[in-house]
Amino acid sequence: MSKNQLKSKIYSNLIFSPLVAKVKPTRKIAYIATMVALSIVCNMYFEFKLGVVQYSFTTAVSALIGIMIGPVAGLLTCFLGDAIGFLTNPFGAYTPWIGLATGMVAFIAGVVIHSFKSEKPYVLYIKLAVISLLTFAICSVGINSTFLWLTYYNQMSYFEYFTYRYFVMGQLVVSLVNYALLFILIPVIKRVPYFKDLNI
Repeated sequence: MSKNQLKSKIYSNLIFSPLVAKVKPTRKIAYIATMVALSIVCNMYFEFKLGVVQYSFTTAVSALIGIMIGPVAGLLTCFLGDAIGFLTNPFGAYTPWIGLATGMVAFIAGVVIHSFKSEKPYVLYIKLAVISLLTFAICSVGINSTFLWLTYYNQMSYFEYFTYRYFVMGQLVVSLVNYALLFILIPVIKRVPYFKDLNI
């Protein structure tokens, strides 16, 4: 493989997953439209409350989208899904950083999963652990918590808000549930013949 072919393949993998990259443009649009719809439904309906903890499966769904359709396609899909979900069912002021955070979850998951393929079963679990750590640090703590603190909770210190959000309000539990779902869903998807071209 020449240097230009290698560059082209890297750029292609950065935009689309191997599954989506090989199909015709009309089918690419269908895949993306399906994932946008999934993102909208997730943002609108995949939430429930137990005690003081508000559960949402947005992180798991966003990571799944990035893995299914690719890093950049996933980022744009999740950002668009969040915006359309808000317009369809507005709740308070629109907060674009939430769309950015969900988009970045998809981007990171897509990059990590599709960076290389290994037949060793444990490699997939290492990738999922890396996705969990990176998305928690960058998206949940770095983007969501920072912007929420700056916008609504800056009367307390960031450390106080971090403690309040993750330990009192239960965001840490929500994150762990989402990452547990990834560890359950992705190995199952890997075994489905239809998704063999994902090269997970």
